[in-house]
Amino acid sequence: MRRRAELLRAASKVFSERGYHAATVADILEAAGVSRGTFYLYFPSKRAVFEALVDTMLEHITDALQRVRVGPGEAPPLVQMLDNVDRLLIVVEEHRHLSLILLREAVSLDDALDLKLTSFYERLSAWLEGALELGQTMGLVRPCDNTLVARLSLGALKEILVHWLTREEAKARDHVAREILDYILHGVFV
Repeated sequence: MRRRAELLRAASKVFSERGYHAATVADILEAAGVSRGTFYLYFPSKRAVFEALVDTMLEHITDALQRVRVGPGEAPPLVQMLDNVDRLLIVVEEHRHLSLILLREAVSLDDALDLKLTSFYERLSAWLEGALELGQTMGLVRPCDNTLVARLSLGALKEILVHWLTREEAKARDHVAREILDYILHGVFV
């Protein structure tokens, strides 16, 4: 398992630096310092190691998000929402290469991967819709088209993450988390 993890780390770096199409198995071998035979013990192809990276990142994101809980002893909903955004940003920051692969390289690679990503984004959108519905029942969220607002929020978040990960002048994580939540809660009008 250690060797497989090393291959995944090397592949993550190679794909994020070179892009999926320009990267080769030889590039991954060089970055990992392993032989071709070792690579093929763990992955049958470049596509297979790429899909493993996408699966890993999708798991990290899913694990980071928690449904807002209400009740005695629970933190206020806004605190829980900020914690969710912060956990997401921590995952993205800790897995910068994987995040960039997911956000930039995995799109439109092939039908099977597109289906996997579409399914993930559908689940994430449904999760956001549920959060909006809960917020509406709590009087925290205005009446809206929950499906549309969930997709708007998801699209904006994806764009923010790409910018945050690729710019040298990127803001501090806590600042980004607060601005994301503030935008979702209030938009841009006073």
